[in-house]
Amino acid sequence: MNARIIQEPSLEFGEGHHLCPRSGIYTYSPYDVNEVRPQKITLGIIGLSESIEKVTEWLEECSNHIPGKVSKNPHPNLFMNFCGFNTEVGFKSEIVYDESYCRKLNNSDISELLKSDLEQHELIPKIAALYLDEIKYLTQNKKPDVIICALSDEILSFVKELDQMENNEEREESSVRVQTSQVVNFRRYLKARAMKYHIPIQIMRDKITSAGSGMQDPATIAWNFFTALYYKASGTPWALIRKDFAHSSCYVGISFYKNLDGTSTQTSVAQIFNEYGKGVILRGEEVEIKKNDRTPHMSEEHAYRLLTKSLIEYFTSIKTYPKRLVVHKTSNFTPDEIYGLKQAAKDKNIFQIDLITIQPSKIRLYRNAEYPPLRGTQVNLDKKRHLLYTRGSVPYFETYTGMYIPGPLEVRLYEHDESPNLICEEILALTKMNWNNTQFDRKWPITIECARNVGEILKYLGPADDMQLKYSFYM
Repeated sequence: MNARIIQEPSLEFGEGHHLCPRSGIYTYSPYDVNEVRPQKITLGIIGLSESIEKVTEWLEECSNHIPGKVSKNPHPNLFMNFCGFNTEVGFKSEIVYDESYCRKLNNSDISELLKSDLEQHELIPKIAALYLDEIKYLTQNKKPDVIICALSDEILSFVKELDQMENNEEREESSVRVQTSQVVNFRRYLKARAMKYHIPIQIMRDKITSAGSGMQDPATIAWNFFTALYYKASGTPWALIRKDFAHSSCYVGISFYKNLDGTSTQTSVAQIFNEYGKGVILRGEEVEIKKNDRTPHMSEEHAYRLLTKSLIEYFTSIKTYPKRLVVHKTSNFTPDEIYGLKQAAKDKNIFQIDLITIQPSKIRLYRNAEYPPLRGTQVNLDKKRHLLYTRGSVPYFETYTGMYIPGPLEVRLYEHDESPNLICEEILALTKMNWNNTQFDRKWPITIECARNVGEILKYLGPADDMQLKYSFYM
């Protein structure tokens, strides 16, 4: 057994490298600053009249500098000031819209629904339908880049209560999200049903405009919101640093999810993507759960078809096949899965493949210091098993940002052509590829996090319903 500390991975921006997404954008501009990119983002905005007023005022405020959080124990790198969303600094982009892009919901319609005696699974679709009608109008008549769906406190408190009901009805079991009753999550339902209109939506609370207790500080809110908005408008905020241009890598995340009534388990394939975050999302086939093994697995044929279809769609999007394929899964690989995946890669002339299981570990390390083990701590248990702290103390932040003792991930190498050290370095770097959050010390790599998000939304779509290939529709 031996241990090492992986240096915090840097990211690539338009004019330089930096390990922090916020500082990188502020100092070096987005990755695609010198390419075709969203220099103007046209917004559609849907909500109650008061919500739209709050949102538009806040958007105007965010075009200017927002100071970072000040506290007794300052951490300037953790609570960095927001540069402003404008054409001069940072993103070097601007928001555009006019009154015709603002679609107002009626207070009376919302109140009537919230006071109704409808069952939860009947009520949520009706609330969502008010937004979906306006999304349909905007997509057919205005063509914005992104549509904001603003939730008032009244709607938000009601929706959060119902969403919590769903969360209480779910339990994690062998990487499958198992739902025991027909409780509908508003956010996931709305994202799923809006896909057929082919424009990403951004769901936000109007209270974001006056952040209070229990919320992030205004600068952090702005960083996270506008980074997600830029990505949803087809921008590339940052990218992984490619070590060898001649050997491009492609990353795949696979997870499983149950449909709403719990009668079948589907396969969810996360964004199969390259170092720039460009790629596609696909929905797999139904899988069987064996009586003596409650963990879902794919057959050899299923694994082959799934990866083959993914690689074909990847080629259509990227116009090339990768030289190396990395597959992440939260359950162990079976011999049938390994053979099917390797054969699919071989048929596309991909001969470098790494098949990796990533799971939480119950093992804990202790550090003789005030804070927990450093993020990036890697311990080799044996040739095939490694511990990796993706959450932990971060020297750049000068603190540990979590509330509880962090636990490492266990990285299991079922098949690997690259070194274990490089594989762990990549996993750590992939935790920074979440464009929904600019605080980079995430626990899960985007391959796994994306797969889970996709599955939670896809279960609200039927087999014949349109689904989008871009991750921006699932964020």
